[in-house]
Amino acid sequence: MRILLIFFILSFPISLKCQEYIPLLNDQNEWQLISCFEGNCLTDMYYTVGDTISNGKNYKVLDGYHYISKTFWLRENVQTKQIFLKTLFDSPNEETLLYDFNLSEGDSIQMINPITPFPEDLGYFKVDSIRTKPRLENENARLFYFSPTPTNSEAEGYSPVWVEGLGSLSLINAPGGNPDYNGAGKISCFWKNASLFYHDDEMNSECQSFLNTKEISHTKIQFAIDRNKTGVLVNANQVNQIFVYDIQGKKILQLKNNGNSLLEINFSGFNKGIYILKVQEKGKISNIPFVLK
Repeated sequence: MRILLIFFILSFPISLKCQEYIPLLNDQNEWQLISCFEGNCLTDMYYTVGDTISNGKNYKVLDGYHYISKTFWLRENVQTKQIFLKTLFDSPNEETLLYDFNLSEGDSIQMINPITPFPEDLGYFKVDSIRTKPRLENENARLFYFSPTPTNSEAEGYSPVWVEGLGSLSLINAPGGNPDYNGAGKISCFWKNASLFYHDDEMNSECQSFLNTKEISHTKIQFAIDRNKTGVLVNANQVNQIFVYDIQGKKILQLKNNGNSLLEINFSGFNKGIYILKVQEKGKISNIPFVLK
């Protein structure tokens, strides 16, 4: 009896340490992000659409939301539990490490947020805790909670959260982003291969997949911005006016549209920083945060 008890005690922590990893990327992945500005909330959807090969490596292509250019590609190494991002603008051998789910409590990682509303290099963060929590009513996942390392004072106020199998609760390419419904946004729902994987009901939002129900609207307004500071608004036929505000809420640009489906906005004279694009369509106003580097 004593031998069996000793064996149980010794083997128990090992079983926790060797918990099976939940891969992030499946054949089909769909994220829904809710962001609110001045009391108006908007649900944006982005997803993976097909594959591409770059420098001999296989990537999933992101589409939807501000990934409509299809120039953001994700790659996962299941053996090392790491997820990488590559863009069309990167050199053949260049890719960015976004996530490392092999980290333990106390470990640190450099948070890189390529082309997001957050600083691109947020410096080093440490894993404060790893907790198993519900992702659905009867399903759990490991959540990683981070804070800046003591020497990383510039990142004070940032508290990233990762979910194994999902990624950041902020944007997928913002591992260091703050998940905030009243900021740049927070993930409310996530599907993998047509099955709901994660739901946060803080905003009392229902999870309804656009991909699974084939309700993707090809007339939905979409916005993207390239590295030359040119913004492109697609499916803008019903858009009457466009406003651009800085992060302090000051209006710095106002444009009218006369039925054009595609609009280009030149931001070359703007300073670096976070901005809000407000789009007026049939009396409804949508808010789209974006960043200029």
